[in-house]
Amino acid sequence: MKRTLPTWIALAACVTLACGALAWLSVTTMRLERAEVRARAEALVEERVRLALWRMDGRLARLLAQESTRSVSAWESFYVPAHAFDQAGKAREPSTTRIASALLYGTTEDVRLHFAFNGSGPLRSPQVPAPEQRPLASSAGTTREQLTRYGALLSELEARMDRKALLELDPGTPSPEVVVAVRQVPQPVAQRADPAPELTQQQNVVEYSRRQMQAFGNAAYLNVPQEAAPTQEKVTVLTADAHEVQVSPMAPVWMGDELLLVRRVVRESGEVEIQGAWLDWPRVRSLLLEEVKDLLPGASLERVVPGTGDLLERRLASLPVRLVPGTVQVEVGGSTPVAWSLAAAWGAVVLALVAVGLLLFGAVSLSERRAAFVSAVTHELRTPLTTFRMYAEMLAEGMVTDEAQRRGYYETLQRESNRLAHLVENVLAYARLERKRAPKAAESVELGAFLQDNLRRSEERTGEAGMSLVLELDEALEAARVYVEPSAAEQVLFNLVDNACKYARGAEDTRVHVYAERRGSRIAVLVSDHGPGVSRVDAKNLFEPFSKSSERAAESAPGVGLGLALSRRLARAMGAELRYEGAPGQGATFALLLRAG
Repeated sequence: MKRTLPTWIALAACVTLACGALAWLSVTTMRLERAEVRARAEALVEERVRLALWRMDGRLARLLAQESTRSVSAWESFYVPAHAFDQAGKAREPSTTRIASALLYGTTEDVRLHFAFNGSGPLRSPQVPAPEQRPLASSAGTTREQLTRYGALLSELEARMDRKALLELDPGTPSPEVVVAVRQVPQPVAQRADPAPELTQQQNVVEYSRRQMQAFGNAAYLNVPQEAAPTQEKVTVLTADAHEVQVSPMAPVWMGDELLLVRRVVRESGEVEIQGAWLDWPRVRSLLLEEVKDLLPGASLERVVPGTGDLLERRLASLPVRLVPGTVQVEVGGSTPVAWSLAAAWGAVVLALVAVGLLLFGAVSLSERRAAFVSAVTHELRTPLTTFRMYAEMLAEGMVTDEAQRRGYYETLQRESNRLAHLVENVLAYARLERKRAPKAAESVELGAFLQDNLRRSEERTGEAGMSLVLELDEALEAARVYVEPSAAEQVLFNLVDNACKYARGAEDTRVHVYAERRGSRIAVLVSDHGPGVSRVDAKNLFEPFSKSSERAAESAPGVGLGLALSRRLARAMGAELRYEGAPGQGATFALLLRAG
């Protein structure tokens, strides 16, 4: 273990370095990938917001156009036209004809009330005629309920309205925030092949300017050239009474929680009048949110007060309102190629590290097994060779003259030669199994006849060790048939008996028992002795090849630690199993489980 420790430390260092580098690369890559996915998701949300703003501004453009196309005279319940004609087609004097305003009969669904006032006059509405005009309004088709309802709205609006603020407001001039932003709009440039996912401030300005042109750019309602509209300047028009007035575009204004559309009218005399429409903001808001429900289900609209910062980000161009998209669920795709690539890279690295580890472990294990084999075999060969050399020299030189002593030397040489033959036989058999050379196929034989024929060699071995072999077999099992490969099974039984002779030689009871018992679909052949048994520590590596070093062999019994490993391999090769079933201090018991025939 100490000799291989530097190797394992070097492998651990290489594994740590490789895994650390790949982990850093994976974390960095996944962080960038998550940032890209998050950017794509934000880009999808912004695209939905952009489309929603266009939809809502398009929806409001119709309302703005409708209110802005109304003539200045429409804010009077009754007005005098510039020219009038009787049924015969003869021109009448202007003072003899009055026309009811279209607004007298009510407002659209999105407008609660139309109103107008000047610096000194009262707040009036075309839906609420003056008392002297009410008989005329009744004859024109208005109802008392209508006048009462609009009268109540006019009183409510008058209580809420700040006339001074509206008179000071110049709807024809954009707010300072918009002026600064528009001045920063860059000249058009070629679109990038891969635009950034986040909308920049300049992109917000460009987008807002385009939507503002859509909402306010239709100049047809002012009867002026088309190019005059985008400037949002005051224009001069001719009223129904042939007077010239200056009219500014309609502009949305918050008055408390109420939203108004107002415009400034400067008459020829210099008198300033404010005309406007009181919008039904809850209804307008519901219609706008319904318009974008498929894009932004959780969207809401909040007020934008001038001077509160950037008014262009997610702001409607037609109303001082900002869109709040709420929680938006967007699909940006599942697993990305980067994640699959990293998973494949980690799999390849893990497999490579496992392969290297197994290869190194196999090489180290093979090296240790070779060293243990050389150490054990060297010890096993040295002892009999020394005996061979010494006894052969003594016999060759005629130093042993006593016939009985000479016969004893011959018996010792025979015993050592058998021991060497058994060692060589085990090594060669194990080598054949290592080269995947399987033994012959198992055949069905009678258990009693098989044991009696194949235990003769084991009886000789126990006799040489001064012990006795006892075969105990029930009559019911003598005729039982089992599947074995005779030569392999004979070698397994001999190895088990040989181990009993080595380790139980000093026991008081020198018998080695061989008996059989049925265990389900198998028949177990057990070899048991009365020796000290196997300790719990040694039992863990009992069937490992070359598990005994030369020092342990010298301390206990001769052997290279190959017999049990070979016996288990031979047993499994013919479909059987070899197990240790003894207990420390109670003798060793090995069970060979054979398939019943």
